[in-house]
Amino acid sequence: MACCACPSLSHTVLGPPTAAGSQRFRYRLVDTVSGTRGPLRASNARPRDEGSRQMRKRSHRRLFGTSLAAGVLAAGLALTGCSASSGSSNGAAAGGQARSGAGVGVQPRGGSAGSAPSPAPSASSAPSGTPNAGAADRSVIYSGEIQLRSARVDAAVQQAQAVVQAVGGYIDSEQVGDAASMPWNVGVAAPSTNPDGSTPPPSQALPLAPPPDASGEAAIMQLRIPSASYDAVFTQLGTLGTVLARERASQDVTEQVVDLDARITSEKASLDRLDALMRQAGSLNDMLTLEQAVTQRESDLNSLESQEASLRGQVAMSTVTVEFFQTAAPPAPKPKPSGAWGSAGHALAAGWHGLYLVGRGLLVVVSASLPFLVLLAVLGYALYRYLRRNRKDEANED
Repeated sequence: MACCACPSLSHTVLGPPTAAGSQRFRYRLVDTVSGTRGPLRASNARPRDEGSRQMRKRSHRRLFGTSLAAGVLAAGLALTGCSASSGSSNGAAAGGQARSGAGVGVQPRGGSAGSAPSPAPSASSAPSGTPNAGAADRSVIYSGEIQLRSARVDAAVQQAQAVVQAVGGYIDSEQVGDAASMPWNVGVAAPSTNPDGSTPPPSQALPLAPPPDASGEAAIMQLRIPSASYDAVFTQLGTLGTVLARERASQDVTEQVVDLDARITSEKASLDRLDALMRQAGSLNDMLTLEQAVTQRESDLNSLESQEASLRGQVAMSTVTVEFFQTAAPPAPKPKPSGAWGSAGHALAAGWHGLYLVGRGLLVVVSASLPFLVLLAVLGYALYRYLRRNRKDEANED
């Protein structure tokens, strides 16, 4: 064994088994050549299996805890993301409505141009032209017409003027005169033209026709009142006389306002680009061409701004046409005769009237019988001549 090239290794038992009968042994690896001792090593398979099982359990517990924490964290992040998305959607919707109300130039009912939005007409069975405060993002033109009968037309006109001035309105036109010479069928003011310059179709009610018994003094007034006071003024005007007829009308011009605002913005942007090109123009021909384009764009922009201003004015100020008719006076009764002379005169007048009636009746009878009388006269004359001739012949024979 000593002649072997490789050193020999042997196991040396360092200690006996424990008294408890465990199978745990302690070994020390001894190098016979160098005499050095190797590290101690526990050699028991069962404790190693139990330790591995415990380590696996601890690993599974750590993995389960980590997974649970990750799931809770992911759920929290998901809820936070949903809340943020919902808030962003609501904010975007609110911002879109704000831009629609501010950028489009929607007018308020009862405000001037450029202020808050105006309410829209009710979509229910309410009378046409009744504003609805629930739709505040619409641009609506309200108008109406009312016909009244009053004993004193001039006083009713003054009262209507006071009503309009009390709410900050004004009288657009006023005509007072005889009913036979008045220009009736004025009706509700027509809406402005469309953004493209065309005339919109009549969406409002037809003008009211004057009453058939219109006579005496009459008046026509066109009133411009703030849209916020439209209902109150229309109701108050109905108390100035007996209402003969009334009607309301409304026209939603929101799309026209939106279109006008978009076209105005586009024209302004085009003018800005043309101005930039003019500053960079290198030749006279280019400058002349750009100048013509700028002139055309400015003309289009002025036209669009005029149409927008007209729509804003009609939305802000409603139009109400009021027509006053004088109460027809009853015919004056005929005076009754009094005393004997009055009775005699009345009897004489009645006699002459009776004679007139008899003569008129005879004249009617004669006129109706005249053709027959002429025919009978001709036949009678012929018969007379015939009989006379026969008598002469008989006398000659005798």
